[in-house]
Amino acid sequence: MAVAAGAIISKVRSMYGEHLNERDYSELLRKRSVGEIAGYLKQETHYREALRNVRENNVHRGQLEDILRKDLFRELVRLYRYADSKDEAYYHLFIEEVEIDVILHILRMLISGRIQDAIAELPVFMREYFSYDLMKMGTVRSYDDLLDVVEKTYYHKVLLPFRVNKGREDNIDYAGCEAALIRAYYDRLIREVQRSMSGVLRKDLLEMHTLHIELNNLAKIYRFKRYYNVSQEVVMESLVPVEGRLRKSTIMEMVNAADDQTFQKLLAQSRYHLRFEEEDNIDIEWYMDNIRYQNARRKLYYSQKAPVVFSAYAVLQKNELTNIIRIIEGVRYQVDSDTIASMLIY
Repeated sequence: MAVAAGAIISKVRSMYGEHLNERDYSELLRKRSVGEIAGYLKQETHYREALRNVRENNVHRGQLEDILRKDLFRELVRLYRYADSKDEAYYHLFIEEVEIDVILHILRMLISGRIQDAIAELPVFMREYFSYDLMKMGTVRSYDDLLDVVEKTYYHKVLLPFRVNKGREDNIDYAGCEAALIRAYYDRLIREVQRSMSGVLRKDLLEMHTLHIELNNLAKIYRFKRYYNVSQEVVMESLVPVEGRLRKSTIMEMVNAADDQTFQKLLAQSRYHLRFEEEDNIDIEWYMDNIRYQNARRKLYYSQKAPVVFSAYAVLQKNELTNIIRIIEGVRYQVDSDTIASMLIY
């Protein structure tokens, strides 16, 4: 095993060993305010450094979530520095994911007219790794400004068809921009794995990433069937083309399903064998996140390939952040602790 690969694997497993455990979640579920949650994370967990300057009595929900999200980015950057030069293009794709998050955040702020609020939330500590000038994002006041910032990147070509006249930013097709950016990103990701990886490494990475894409596609199909009355063409346009565990013919059958109940039956009969609990409002993301979590945990513990272990850790990081946000939201809406606990994955 190469020195760089061994360093990433040992570092990842060491970092994951410090993440929240059953005891931490039990304690967090007892908290009754955002301040109490922040206090526990600051005093008892690996978030102590990220939260060292936070005053628990004054922190609000959005601020706490932003700090935790930036800490997730910092951990990825920390690992990125260990990357073997031959795999650097692959690791940089995780930076691109953050770049897209920033672009989408700016778009949301332009639409809402709250662009000033976006500046404080930019992950400026990552600016040296970005393909565009992150600091210029703070000067964006229109869609044209955004296009200027990303002019020398592939994001420009993706975003240009959605251009709006200056002053009409409230008419931005956010869903269209998001879908186009995500589709372009995954296309680059899959092509990079196929180009630069081989053997078992390529197989494991393709399995992990196509699983993620396919689960996102399945969640979209379910939501369209459950909540919206749209054409099959609209559903297909929202999906990222990929063949993972399911054949294209199976996906098409699900897209053509008459309703969400028919979709659920097809999903239960598929290779996922996924059956939902009897409930009115199914949290489809919880089921999909659980599959991702189980797959990533196995990969982190058993793989000897640094890119696989790194990718698995990124999934597990995001899962932990989602757990914390679900606890914060549960406290905010005064949901009982047993219900909140049922929403967590660990």
